[in-house]
Amino acid sequence: MRFWSEGLGDQELVMGLDRAKLERKGEFMSLTGVVDSPAPWEYEVQMRFEDWSAILRTATRKGACDFLATHVGVGDLVGIVLPIARFITLLLWFRAVRLMGLAGGHGTMKPPVGEARSNSGA
Repeated sequence: MRFWSEGLGDQELVMGLDRAKLERKGEFMSLTGVVDSPAPWEYEVQMRFEDWSAILRTATRKGACDFLATHVGVGDLVGIVLPIARFITLLLWFRAVRLMGLAGGHGTMKPPVGEARSNSGA
């Protein structure tokens, strides 16, 4: 991904989002990594629900979909569709686990009744 602003002049910031680290920090998700060029700068992007929603709304606009359909091959489109299907499946799974009262933490399930969590490995 490439970023540009007037303050950068002719320079662009080049980031490898596929290498970024994504972790939950309180009420937001933190995306951290290192800009590849023009210099190796560390970055952190803090994203809340509203940010995710805006990204998804932007990605599903007519113009964005037309761009992808016009400039990307069928194999690449399948490569986009599969993660979208995984995203939807995981959202439904995590929501169902929470609605059933089985959520033990961030995306984890509570142990069955009568079983205690153990760090001993036994």
